[in-house]
Amino acid sequence: MINMCDYAKISYSLHAFLTNCKNRKKRMICFVAITFNFAAMLLADKKKKENISEYIIYMYQTELLIRNFEFDIDKIKVHVFGNIPDRKMSPETKEEIFSWHRQVIADMQSEKLEKEGHLSYVQEEVQKLSDLSLKLLTENDDYQAVFNQARPAIRENIIASKGLISNPIQACLNGVFGLLIARMNGKEIPDEIMSQVEQFGNVLSYLSHESRIS
Repeated sequence: MINMCDYAKISYSLHAFLTNCKNRKKRMICFVAITFNFAAMLLADKKKKENISEYIIYMYQTELLIRNFEFDIDKIKVHVFGNIPDRKMSPETKEEIFSWHRQVIADMQSEKLEKEGHLSYVQEEVQKLSDLSLKLLTENDDYQAVFNQARPAIRENIIASKGLISNPIQACLNGVFGLLIARMNGKEIPDEIMSQVEQFGNVLSYLSHESRIS
């Protein structure tokens, strides 16, 4: 079961990995790390505008957290927020966060996502990124170079999914999220995998940047 430290580890792992992303193009921005920022939970719409890839992976984290606590808001209160003193987070702020989690729980239950899958409104954002990727591949040389560098790793991950994934952008998101989970579980990441995930991060970085300025 994920506790407070584990949840923080997910965010720290993403930060540590993505702060080492290579800046291959002047206009490339490093994929913004998900920070352990409770206020961000209440600003999902703002996160969508600032960095859509960050928003998607953040929501995947939230789904994972909810499943690990068996859709029980009381368990989340106790094990995730129970040890946070009021001086660091007011009771009012905590209640806002609990309300946000209750809504996500209701959304997941409504869509029968107790065991697996992602929220439909999150996956709509994945599709938007995918559409943007297809568009940039026809008109943006810089993005073509970034995507082509990641193409072998994307293909490898799609094949490994055995038919579960066909969307290249979903493969990139799953690769980055998978790294977070592996690190949370204390697994050692081979250099080859790290290289692949870095390439996924570069694709997502470019798309998030283009999405924000478009």
